[in-house]
Amino acid sequence: MDCKRKYDRFCCQGSAELTDDAHGRVWGHLGDISLGGFYLSTFGPWAVNREVRFKLDVEGREIFGVGVVATSHPGVGMAVTIQELSGPYRDALQEVIRELRTSNDTSVVVGLLV
Repeated sequence: MDCKRKYDRFCCQGSAELTDDAHGRVWGHLGDISLGGFYLSTFGPWAVNREVRFKLDVEGREIFGVGVVATSHPGVGMAVTIQELSGPYRDALQEVIRELRTSNDTSVVVGLLV
C-alpha cells in the first residue's frame, strides 16, 4: 500500500480532553498519534472543521494545543489535526513520537492523512 502521509502515525496508550466555546468538553482514548495530529475514540465526535483546544495525556506526558477536527465518525471517534503547539509541548510530542518509533514495529497506515 502506498502511504502518502506527511507524518508516520503510531498506536499509543493515552487519553485526550477536547474543549471548544460552543459545545463544552469531550473525552476519549487516543487511538494513534503523529506529529500532525491524533485520533480520539469517543462515542460523540464533533463536526468536521471545528476548532478545538486539547489536552493529551500520552506516554506519561501532558500536551496542550489547538487543533481542528478533520474527520468525524459517529459512535467511533474523530481525527484532529494539530494547528498550534507551543515549544515545550512540541518538544514533548516529538519525544513521545521518538519513543513510540523505537517501541513500535510498524506505524499505522489507515485513516486520516495528517
